[in-house]
Amino acid sequence: MQSFTQVLPTTSPSSASSTSESREAVATLAAQELLTANSLSSGESDARAMSALWTLWERMAAMFPAKWARANGAAPVAQSGALTTAGEVWLQCISGLSPKKLAAGLSACMRDALEWPPNPPRFRAMCFDVPALAQVQQEVRPGRAQCGFTVLVRSFLDLHHYASAEDGYQQSRMLQDAYERAVRHVVDGKPVPEPALALPPMRPVVNPVRDRDAARAAMARAAADLGFDGEGLAA
Repeated sequence: MQSFTQVLPTTSPSSASSTSESREAVATLAAQELLTANSLSSGESDARAMSALWTLWERMAAMFPAKWARANGAAPVAQSGALTTAGEVWLQCISGLSPKKLAAGLSACMRDALEWPPNPPRFRAMCFDVPALAQVQQEVRPGRAQCGFTVLVRSFLDLHHYASAEDGYQQSRMLQDAYERAVRHVVDGKPVPEPALALPPMRPVVNPVRDRDAARAAMARAAADLGFDGEGLAA
């Protein structure tokens, strides 16, 4: 990250263009703030990152009127040209995301019918098509169809300890831990398993009586032992 002394002139300029140059320097610094060493670095890439940030701001403000601006501000850049604190955090959040993944995160806000804007970590997970914990809690139940992410969460669970947990609180903590590990797995670019279909309900099996005479004799002995007469009444 460049300091102000590296971007702004260190000596007082004598030309009439000093104000314009200072404004351009502040804008350049804003575009470079909070980018990691492996994130966007060239001028063209910086411009794309800022464009993506403005796109995010506009779409979120449209989907969450007033709520987004109240939580994050009307714009990611202050009047001085520098990024706001919220702008810095959200720029870091979307750093390295392709336009397709950014669009997936925005679409997920609509698909999940969110009433409040997601926080940056949750939004980044949504860009990787990570479902909410509530959905995983539903799908992890026996007999339910499971998306690939839920299958991944189950792979991080000790199913024996999970099934034999003393109470729901322990199960919730274990599932939360597995969920967070699965999120890191996906965000790191690792593969997600195939979805699992719901198991069909088991049909009752009626075993045919092979020896009816033996069955009648067994029933008669049982009735006699229990003290029932031939009409099913106790003697």
